Amino acid sequence: ELETLERSCIDIYRSKKTEIASLRVEMEAADAVLAKLQEMLLGFQADLGGLSGDIRSLQEQSKNLGIQLRNRKDAELGLRCFLSKIVIPPNLADVICHGDVDGTFVDCVKDLNAKYEYVQQMEAEKKKEKKKAALEGEENGDEEDKYNDDIDDDEDDGDE
Repeated sequence: ELETLERSCIDIYRSKKTEIASLRVEMEAADAVLAKLQEMLLGFQADLGGLSGDIRSLQEQSKNLGIQLRNRKDAELGLRCFLSKIVIPPNLADVICHGDVDGTFVDCVKDLNAKYEYVQQMEAEKKKEKKKAALEGEENGDEEDKYNDDIDDDEDDGDE
């Protein structure tokens, strides 16, 4: 009985031989298409990885530019505030130099005095910071002569 079944299977195989061969060719073709598709997808994945890196780089650059812009705006605001406190407007100078001595003149002198006091205060703070830095430097083993040179430089700056 086993022989009969075996012969039956062989007969079925022989009758379906062309269909099986055709199926094998189709499977090989499908495998080739799938291999090409896999290759394309791997290439696409690599391209996406590169784009992802580019996007991260652009985001980092954007972040850095944002920080730079914010820093510049802060610096501009600080500089504008500082300049408004020290610059003598032409009309204030004109009133003091050529104007009549009246209420406007007194107000202009007060403004000029406030600007002068601000500059003096800034210079005093600068000297304190230099002195503090020099003292900290001495604690760290720096020479005392550096401190004296800085103080001498400050005194020279005040003569100009």
